[in-house]
Amino acid sequence: MCAIDARFWIETLIQKLQEVFGKRLLFVGLQGSRARGECTPQSDIDAVVILDTLTPADLQAYKNILNQLPHQDKACGFISGAEELKNWPRQELFQFKNDTQDIYGHLEPLLPELTRQDALCAMQTGAGTIYHVLCHSYLHGNIQETLPALCKTAFFVLQAQYYLKTGLYVASKAKLLPLLTTKEQSILQVSLNGGEINNPQEICTHLLEWTSHLLKDGDML
Repeated sequence: MCAIDARFWIETLIQKLQEVFGKRLLFVGLQGSRARGECTPQSDIDAVVILDTLTPADLQAYKNILNQLPHQDKACGFISGAEELKNWPRQELFQFKNDTQDIYGHLEPLLPELTRQDALCAMQTGAGTIYHVLCHSYLHGNIQETLPALCKTAFFVLQAQYYLKTGLYVASKAKLLPLLTTKEQSILQVSLNGGEINNPQEICTHLLEWTSHLLKDGDML
């Protein structure tokens, strides 16, 4: 259960942003576990703020605003100028668009038109990152310490994978879980369990086989 009312926090943030930036404020949204209704008391508040332009002075002004808010230690998220966002790498914007809840303004008109190819690139980029980090940690690091973070990242790749198969974007982990294969469920379950892993070798094997498949055959989904 979340101890912080993220919606009230965001509305307070919007009021202060309007006071400082006026019409330059184009959009404010909420991302992450608090937007999905899957937060814990430890979860960050992932705010998305888009201005017409973004200067170093604007960053300092935004920092000053955050310092005035309660729970500033939980403040996190994304800030950008409109043109930078419009030209952002599209494979990153696939997740960004679908994971953002509009609170003030509308995000979609600020983004370029996204295609299935962008979702495919998002999936394969995420799969490649997991594959590389998994192999590196297994050989040179502590794989048991790395696995929870890899399973957390896997959630976003699983979302893109399911979207490519069905055309549907499933926002929450709980709703996505029953739609997956048994091996995919075991990966996502780690994230649902707060990173607790009882069978690290099995999860490691499932991650390697799954990401390998996506990298080799992902464009056939």
